[in-house]
Amino acid sequence: MTFVRPNKSIKHNQTDEVMTREDIAMKIIDYFKPYGKILEPCRGTGNIFKYIPNADWCEINEGRDFFDYDKKVDWIITNPPYSIYDKFLLKCFETADNVVLLVPLTKAFKSQKIDKEIQRYGGLKEVVMLGSGGSVGFPFGFPVGCLHYQRNYKGDIKLTRDYK
Repeated sequence: MTFVRPNKSIKHNQTDEVMTREDIAMKIIDYFKPYGKILEPCRGTGNIFKYIPNADWCEINEGRDFFDYDKKVDWIITNPPYSIYDKFLLKCFETADNVVLLVPLTKAFKSQKIDKEIQRYGGLKEVVMLGSGGSVGFPFGFPVGCLHYQRNYKGDIKLTRDYK
């Protein structure tokens, strides 16, 4: 299946490097309380990673490419590269039973093709709205939050507003 075409290189680019503020990282981990085997596939400066005990990590800038990761985990929690979002999401679905992505919220509903892949995986369990990109330290104003996908999930999508 082909998706919306990513950038020409099909690799992340420098504009994808938007680091998660430490307070936002702590809020995400406190909210979702991941357990079991956990992966932070885009560690960056480590603000999410430092709040996840015993987690594994990838960071392409340190030679550990998520697309080469071949283990299964219970949770993935990360701020992913937006330029290759579709490819990244599908790799998350292959790797984890729970996927939490800090993204512009439009990513949840960007195309029918991706929606079919989400349904095949399970479903979007929850959307946690955090506010505008600027309010969480991102260089844009689009609404931002966490999308929690869960393997084999078939219930309604919970919507939580956490603008504090």
